[in-house]
Amino acid sequence: MGILFILFVAVTLTELYLIIEVSGAIGWDFTIAWSILTGLAGSWLAKQEGRRTMDSLQRKMAQMEMPGQELADALLIVISGALLITPGFLTDVIGFTILFPVTRSLYRTAIGKWFKSRIQVNEFYQQSTNTFDSAHPFQQSDPWNAIVEGEIVDDDDDPDDPDDDYIEGEIVSE
Repeated sequence: MGILFILFVAVTLTELYLIIEVSGAIGWDFTIAWSILTGLAGSWLAKQEGRRTMDSLQRKMAQMEMPGQELADALLIVISGALLITPGFLTDVIGFTILFPVTRSLYRTAIGKWFKSRIQVNEFYQQSTNTFDSAHPFQQSDPWNAIVEGEIVDDDDDPDDPDDDYIEGEIVSE
């Protein structure tokens, strides 16, 4: 929480400094016009990139594929749009670099690496030959075809010992 506060204060003070310096060089009227122009241009570009990303996302979903990259791009475009409508030069530069697909992939890669370093990812693999991928897209196979029947057997030697409980059973296949 403290890092975000420091980041917001640092960005705000940097933006204020840049606005004062630029307005001293080109005048307040041009500085305000530049801020309005970058906000309008940025929102238009974000809208165009958002449409293209949504089209790609819908195509991936229609092909029954996970649209991970497209979802990350959509989030980055939303962040870019927010940065571009915020008055300031630093946020405009960052916002425009996020909008371009070439540099957006760099942001996506860096953020992905950061998330992977912070979050433990568990991956599960299905070892059965009866996979859902082999089914027709509109006729999914029934996951209950492979049934394991069993019962819990309790040896009452020591009720507090969890190692005394085990499951006996057999795999029944059709």
